[in-house]
Amino acid sequence: QVRIISLEENLGFAAAMNIGIKKAKYPIVIGLNNDIIVDENFILPLVSHFCNDRNLFAVAAKMLLWDKKTLNFGRAVGRFKPFRMAFKEPSMPTNTLYACGGAFAADRNKFLKLGGFDEDMIVYWEDLDLCYRAWKQGWRTLYEPRSIIYHKFHGTYMKKCGEKGIRRISGENYSLFIVKNIHDKTFFYQQLIFLPVLMLISVLLGKPHFAVGLLASLKRWPIFLKKRKVENKKAIFSDREVLYMSNQ
Repeated sequence: QVRIISLEENLGFAAAMNIGIKKAKYPIVIGLNNDIIVDENFILPLVSHFCNDRNLFAVAAKMLLWDKKTLNFGRAVGRFKPFRMAFKEPSMPTNTLYACGGAFAADRNKFLKLGGFDEDMIVYWEDLDLCYRAWKQGWRTLYEPRSIIYHKFHGTYMKKCGEKGIRRISGENYSLFIVKNIHDKTFFYQQLIFLPVLMLISVLLGKPHFAVGLLASLKRWPIFLKKRKVENKKAIFSDREVLYMSNQ
């Protein structure tokens, strides 16, 4: 059976996903982008981990580009000084910092307790934001390389926003993620100091719209500083502990 939920307007990725997951009936939900094709055997490896792990929040699929060869999203490994990520391609299931919102399975109850995707982020970095908050509350995310999907990278938002618009949104949400979620004072102030440097690097690399997004995020900092206080009170684990655990 298929139930279609039609929205009167395009609310963006985060809001649409939240509505769909709230209306879902089952304890495990799978989120998929509309610009992907799934391997015929991708579901079972993705959902089987939830059977015996009460602290599991989400499982990320292995995401290849449209050529079915190039890695688009693998195991996310986080680093600070400054904050950045690298994607690895392990052959066995392992912890990951986050699951890409375009292809993941999640514990619906935990998703709702976390408040779902942050709708103020709309798209880009909203998936990292969600999983990072889960890690801080003691719920881990796993990468499952046997679950494979093929992604037409930026297939939807490229049409809507163009490459420049995507970079602007990404820059803005990068900054807002830091403000909201990095509570370690040393890490946080390192990030603030690095932001002007990152703006300059973006311009020199021919990506000025990422820098524009970083600058535009400043007007939204007051909202995310309030979110920061809320999330800091909920956190069980520190930033250092989250990076250590997710990188194991």
